Amino acid sequence: MSVPKRTEKSYHVAFDCGNSSFRTVLGIYDGESLKVEVIDQIPNDPVEVGGYLHWDIIRIFSGLKAGLQKAHARTGRIDTVGVTTWGIDFALLDEHDELVADPLCYRNTLGVEVLDGLDEQQRLFNWEHSGIQNHPMNSLYQLLGIRDKLPARYRAARSLLFIPDLLIFLFTGVKATERSIASTSQLYNVMKDSYSDEILERYDISPGLLSPIVEHGKCVGVLTESLAQELGVNPCPFICTPSHDTASAVTAMPSTEADQLFISSGTWSLVGAELTYPIISPSAADCRFANEAGVHDTTTLLKNSTGLYLLQEMKKYLKSSGLHMSWDEISDAAKSKGMDVPLIDPNHPEIFSTRDMFATLSRLTGSDDYEILLASCYVSLALCYQKTIEDLQQVTLKEFSEIYIIGGGCRDAYVNQLTADITGRRVHTGPVEAASIGNLALQLTYLDPSLSLTDIREVVIRSTGQERDLYLPNRIDQDLLKRKLSEFAHVTHG
Repeated sequence: MSVPKRTEKSYHVAFDCGNSSFRTVLGIYDGESLKVEVIDQIPNDPVEVGGYLHWDIIRIFSGLKAGLQKAHARTGRIDTVGVTTWGIDFALLDEHDELVADPLCYRNTLGVEVLDGLDEQQRLFNWEHSGIQNHPMNSLYQLLGIRDKLPARYRAARSLLFIPDLLIFLFTGVKATERSIASTSQLYNVMKDSYSDEILERYDISPGLLSPIVEHGKCVGVLTESLAQELGVNPCPFICTPSHDTASAVTAMPSTEADQLFISSGTWSLVGAELTYPIISPSAADCRFANEAGVHDTTTLLKNSTGLYLLQEMKKYLKSSGLHMSWDEISDAAKSKGMDVPLIDPNHPEIFSTRDMFATLSRLTGSDDYEILLASCYVSLALCYQKTIEDLQQVTLKEFSEIYIIGGGCRDAYVNQLTADITGRRVHTGPVEAASIGNLALQLTYLDPSLSLTDIREVVIRSTGQERDLYLPNRIDQDLLKRKLSEFAHVTHG
């Protein structure tokens, strides 16, 4: 089906909230393609209060309100709005629909003791009834950790809203969720495409805490009259889009072929494939893959790994030490050291919760040379991608000859080329604003419900051609590569 021509432009807003910034992105659709512009971008960092990291959700909400106002000033009308954020984290609301507290950040260790207290049989139960791998940052373990460590918050809670759902609630007054963000929680059963009754019952979690699930492309709610008046904005509808940023980014994968391999690259690197079914198998469990719900009825079988967070934190450290380096200078410094550097496990527990990335990497590598540490981050990330792709092929019984790197991390040419060289695969990069573009493109289905996922991706392809790139694998020393793969297996206990 071809996308129908429109006689009039339509105006769409995506709120794209990540761990390091939150943005208002305007999309103007002319019937053929989307013209996308970042209207506003504000840094985002968790704030430590009472020994726990929290998200300043009111600051985020205020920034998005201002962004919506700016977008409306540009166009005079907003036809639809969608919200995309990171996964897992949530807010608790009391009986008056007031925040019990600011949402906790997944980098807290509340879930660690909970997960450590489960035996293998309990962990297997959770995997089989959710399709999601056990990790202390999962919403399930965070919630149980709150019940144990912050009982007053838990007792006051009457509703649980994931971050995108909370933002939509603040704008519309409607409490709802959708499948992609719910599936990150381990409270959702991706095989049944509904909340996991078994997990809720096993851990004595009230189903009443959870919001109803809305289908993609449907209207969740309309901007409240009071906010419309405050902002001088028309009462625009908020559309149910894949609100987990990974699912939204994969929606914007510039390919209409089935079973494509992707790396959603940002603070986190999510390596996986879009499938039409979940895979709950011993090999998927052993390789620690998660089945997350994707756009419409797809499944993204993926592994979540630390991504550019390593480099973001190193950049902050270097700046605090008086060394102000651009991203190009950082990649050049790493490149100067080559591939034969000490390696790290990007998912080492110390990295997950560190407050001092330089000290942690120095301890893990035995080096205090910042250029070597930067090179270690790059090479280790690319080796991690290679190992994950090998595992993915084993689990899916499919061969992947090409990789689509999407999201903000695809701007890093060095990690793209390393990935091509180490994996021996063609690497397609872009779009950079994949999460925003996927969000915006899905909003089009509210105005035209006949649009299929293929139609949406054809819009993406037409809209992003100039920013996409292709990296071909270079010939590298195979003995060196084998040695580095062996070293990586050792540091990751693989």
